[in-house]
Amino acid sequence: MADMLLKQKRRLFIRSVVAGTINGLLDELLEKRVLNQEEMEKVRYENPTVMDKARALIDSVIRKGPQASQICIDYICEDDCCLAQVLELSSDLPNNGKINSHTSGPHYLQHRV
Repeated sequence: MADMLLKQKRRLFIRSVVAGTINGLLDELLEKRVLNQEEMEKVRYENPTVMDKARALIDSVIRKGPQASQICIDYICEDDCCLAQVLELSSDLPNNGKINSHTSGPHYLQHRV
């Protein structure tokens, strides 16, 4: 489940995410109705540092469950590929978003059976 995956990646997310990605995630989660306006503003304005914002954001998303967590994962994979790589996330792999070393990498390097 996506929420369990985010729980496993929580500490690394908090240490690795940048302000631009947090702002983009907040906008995406508001647009997709995962967060309401008040929740979004609370994360954005009541947390003084990027790490505090990241902590509040990921905890809010995890509490909302697997569907909300998957929306978050999909956004990271689509809009911050560097963070997705650090967190070893992928929205298009069947194994709960985890990238295995034998399936990651450029398409032309993968073996066909």
